[in-house]
Amino acid sequence: MLAEQAKRKRLLLIGLESVGKTTLFSRWTQFGIGEETNVKGTTYTIRSHPLRCLDGWEIVDTPGLRRGDELGKRQLEKEVEKAHHVMLIIRGTHFQEELEELLSIVSIDQMDVSIAVTFVDKMNEQAKAVLENAQKQYKFPIFLTKGRKETDGTLPPFMQGRKWTEEDMKLLQALRLPKQEPVSLLFERPVVGPLASVAAILMMFLFPVYIAYKIAEWGQPYLEAALAGVIQALEGKGRLVEALLVGDYGLLTLGAYSFLWAFPVVFLLSVMMAITDETGIKDRIMDALDPYLRKIGLNGQDLIPVLTGFGCNVVAVQQSRLCSACTRKSCVSLISFGSACSYQIGATISIFHSAQKPSLFLPYLFTVFLVGALHTRIWHRRAFAHIGMIRPHRTFIQLPTWSGVLYRVRATVSQFLTQAMPIFFTICLIAGLMDVFGWMKKAVGVFAPLVQWLNLPHEAAVGLVFSMIRKDGILLFNEGNQLLLTEMSTFQLFLSVYLASTLSACAVTLWTVAKELGVKEALLLSGKQMVTSLTSALLLSLLFQ
Repeated sequence: MLAEQAKRKRLLLIGLESVGKTTLFSRWTQFGIGEETNVKGTTYTIRSHPLRCLDGWEIVDTPGLRRGDELGKRQLEKEVEKAHHVMLIIRGTHFQEELEELLSIVSIDQMDVSIAVTFVDKMNEQAKAVLENAQKQYKFPIFLTKGRKETDGTLPPFMQGRKWTEEDMKLLQALRLPKQEPVSLLFERPVVGPLASVAAILMMFLFPVYIAYKIAEWGQPYLEAALAGVIQALEGKGRLVEALLVGDYGLLTLGAYSFLWAFPVVFLLSVMMAITDETGIKDRIMDALDPYLRKIGLNGQDLIPVLTGFGCNVVAVQQSRLCSACTRKSCVSLISFGSACSYQIGATISIFHSAQKPSLFLPYLFTVFLVGALHTRIWHRRAFAHIGMIRPHRTFIQLPTWSGVLYRVRATVSQFLTQAMPIFFTICLIAGLMDVFGWMKKAVGVFAPLVQWLNLPHEAAVGLVFSMIRKDGILLFNEGNQLLLTEMSTFQLFLSVYLASTLSACAVTLWTVAKELGVKEALLLSGKQMVTSLTSALLLSLLFQ
């Protein structure tokens, strides 16, 4: 497989953000998800897929370049060196300035280069005619693409275009095509813009989470009925078999429940994120909130993985590959602390509902994210010095296409099923073995002094330990037929759930962080998060108890 991939010639797509690269990649590969590659030594991720209509070639999609992102530019230059043909993807509405930006990366006298012009339907008619006439007169390798209407059969004959010369480029730059700016919306207004962006994020998050919760709530009785027969059939098959398959951490019990509560959230959030991506709203939100995110060591681009974390932290950590190298650790830190995953959300809603105190959920969610933001700012101060000012890249707002939404959802769901769930099943096996050999009880005993120090019931230690394995371990506060919930005051309940949520990332997330950033970074992240969680819990206790 690797030898075959190494023999293929590379058609490299490069361009600024939101110029239509991924759309062309998906259409020319017939919606192939592609093979993701994390470039060694960086957080720069590319996606490649064989071209069925052109034997021996693969098409390579790269992250969109942001103006002022020097690190991203250097990584693109390295990819250009490995390419056999480079296709510059440029918006016709911003042709001159984007061409100039990309020519600082590609040497036209040393590479085979073509130019694909997108957003043709939004160009000034006169400018479009000038560009078409220049292409016909000088036989420039320029292709005006149909964007969303492209198929694998409409891939431009890029190899047949003549080579560029310095004189050709001078002629092209002399066209001086007028720039066509997208219409300004609420997101671009100084005061209203950030507020509208936050409101849009809340809608993007709360609506799919609520629907997913209802789906899981509806499906749980059916799942319990289905598992009852399996549990009965495995009785007497041995303690180890029962523990690993249908025990408290069994692959068929905890695994099935976790999938039921997590998958609807991941799926529906991916649909919502795909729609906002396709329409261009996502980019407007990122640009509006970019100045505020910089205050905690992030930038607008990092907002996407943080939001994905509300569905699944594992997928979000993997998605953080799209962050710049100087902000990725800050982004992962905020995901780990402040992005309440689907398991965590489902468990906390269930606990607050059982305690007849559902009004605690929104204050809890706000506290977790606010402390997470402060945690990121405190521990990642160095990131501030490395975040350069990146000019906003306003995108056009347009209607989504079902094919485009489906392509993006498929990529997220595939990542969840093939990467997140296998890691989770491995953790289930390890936790089951710990339970069989009695190591879990010893772990609970270690945390008993901590809960007493915070004036919490001794039994709360169980929920803390199990939430470090999986965030739905918070459900163990419901033990003893809700006896523990009735014994705790409102603040004790709030503090117990908050501490279980933030003391550590779950084992699956830490495992993923170790795979992505290294074991040392995973241990440092865990230690810093524990310090922030305990300190904030103590301050909350002093203020409100």
